[in-house]
Amino acid sequence: MFMGTADYASKKSGAVAPINGTLLIIADPDLFSECLVEALGKKFPTFAVVSLASSATIDEDYGANVRLVLPYRMTGAKLDAVLSAIREKHPDAPIALVVETIDKFEEPLKQLVGMRIIDGVLPLNLRLDVFMAAVDLLMKGGEHFPAALLGKLTPYSAAVNGKSVQESAVVANRADALAASRSGMATLTTREVQILDLLCKGTQNKIIADRLHLSENTVKVHVRNIYKKMNVRNRTEAASRFFNKDDDKAFSGWKN
Repeated sequence: MFMGTADYASKKSGAVAPINGTLLIIADPDLFSECLVEALGKKFPTFAVVSLASSATIDEDYGANVRLVLPYRMTGAKLDAVLSAIREKHPDAPIALVVETIDKFEEPLKQLVGMRIIDGVLPLNLRLDVFMAAVDLLMKGGEHFPAALLGKLTPYSAAVNGKSVQESAVVANRADALAASRSGMATLTTREVQILDLLCKGTQNKIIADRLHLSENTVKVHVRNIYKKMNVRNRTEAASRFFNKDDDKAFSGWKN
C-alpha cells in the first residue's frame, strides 16, 4: 500500500489533474500508518503521497516538489537523523510530527516545538476532518500546533544557550528560527521568518512565492502580517529592524 518514488510516474499518468507536489510520509509500516497514507491519497488526489521507512534514505527528487513531510510516531536519535536529512535534501519543506497523543508528548519534542524547529504537530486522536484540514493548512505554508500542547511548553527559545544550539545539527539547519530569536521577533512564525529573510535580500513577492511553493497572494498576506507584527510600514523598515540597524539608506532602492 505504501507508495514509493517509482510509483509517482504511474499516479501522474493516471491523474485527472496535474500533480501539484509530493506529500512525504516517514513511517515504519503498521495498520494505522497504511490507512493514513490511503486517506491522504484520497483527500489530496492532485498530490503524490510517498511513504518511506524511517531507515530509508531520503532522496532529493520524489518526482515533484515536496510540499509537506510527516514523520510518523518517531522520537529520539531516529527523529533527529530524519529531520537533519530532510533539512539537507528539502530545506524549504514544512515538517509536522504525527504523534500518538499530546499527553504522551516527550520533553525533547517540546523543545522542537518551542524553538519552531518543526512547523506542526498532528495527534492521531484528532478527528479525521480536522487532521486533513491541518495537513492542507501546512501544505499552504501555515502552522498547526494544538493549543493544549502550546500551553505546556517551556520557553526554549529564551532558555537554550548558544553552545547547545551549535551542537544541534537540527537546530543549526533552522537558521530562520534562530534569526527570529536573535532579532527579538519571536512572535513571527517560521514561514514569516523565511519570507522576511528573502524580503531583506530584495527578493520580489513573485520570486518568493516560486521559491517557497506558495501563491503570490499567500505571500502578500504573510508580508502584511510581518509588517503588522514588527510595527513597520515597508521592506526598508523591516530590513532595518531585522538587522538591528538604525540607518535605512542601504535599502532605500527597494520597492514596497
